[in-house]
Amino acid sequence: MKKKMLGAAAVAATFALALTGCTTDAGSNESGEELVAINVGYIDTSINGVGIIAVANDQDLWTKAGLDVNLVPFTNGPTQIQAMASGSLDVGYIGGGAMWMPASGQGTVITPNESTFGDFLIASPESGATEMADLKGLKIGVPDGGSGEMILALALEEAGLTEADIERIPLDPPSVVSAFVAGQIDVAAIFSPLSDQIFESVPDAQVIANNVDFPETEFLGAWVASNDAIADKSEALTRFLEVFIEANDYRISDTEDTVALSAALSGAPAEQLQSQADGLEWWTSDQILADNADGSTYERFGSFTQLFLDVGRLTADEAAAPEDFINVDLFAAAKDNLK
Repeated sequence: MKKKMLGAAAVAATFALALTGCTTDAGSNESGEELVAINVGYIDTSINGVGIIAVANDQDLWTKAGLDVNLVPFTNGPTQIQAMASGSLDVGYIGGGAMWMPASGQGTVITPNESTFGDFLIASPESGATEMADLKGLKIGVPDGGSGEMILALALEEAGLTEADIERIPLDPPSVVSAFVAGQIDVAAIFSPLSDQIFESVPDAQVIANNVDFPETEFLGAWVASNDAIADKSEALTRFLEVFIEANDYRISDTEDTVALSAALSGAPAEQLQSQADGLEWWTSDQILADNADGSTYERFGSFTQLFLDVGRLTADEAAAPEDFINVDLFAAAKDNLK
């Protein structure tokens, strides 16, 4: 079985050329099932993405499911959605910051992956800020288009403030950290593991807000398939979800081993990946199936989509109903196949 790990140049090439075929002559698995080709993306610095891949590789779940898999590491979600639009990627993991893209019709969620508690508003000791109401008049560094932007929006709303009440300073995520440590901003709107870097450098920094302060709005990551794959490669996607189901339940039962496997595969520090795992919730596959059936999955993503509307990332005309960008049938079929 092919497990092709693409480097940066090869990743770029996938945007220009679609990789061949939804069926393959790569052979069959031990059950005599013909292997089906699929192109899978993931974020190699995220335990949510690389964890599934690392476990699947270690346990050879791809062959078990009858897949000839082409694995493509990415650094973020939006570039995966772009690769899907070009036809070079069938499915990939994206975090909450990119979830506005499938919510606007750019791809289809085939399973939720996690709810994260790893987003923070962190105030410097010099700012004197200790609660959300203290944000007024402060310089706040925030990455545009990500979860930092969203945690800031929730905090301002909770405090009865607007962006007109603060000095918003748009920065890329690493620059938020460096600017905070250098004293150039009062507050960092940032996510794990970059938040850990702040506390390592400024141990008496103050958490002003975290996801746990807003229980009605979960920040969700998911595995998303291209709309073309939904239409033309349902068998491959169902088999991928068989892999996900087994790898997901394993990572919950043995997170320590999942972190070790992920660090070995990605080169990311194990402590960084463990820190991410400590700040999120994974659902068992049985729970995902139940949530899909009773509408809880739709409710979660509906609430999250509303946040994208609130921050102006989406307009009402662009936002789709959860039922229109989430496919729960493929997950149910995969669970049934594993009985």
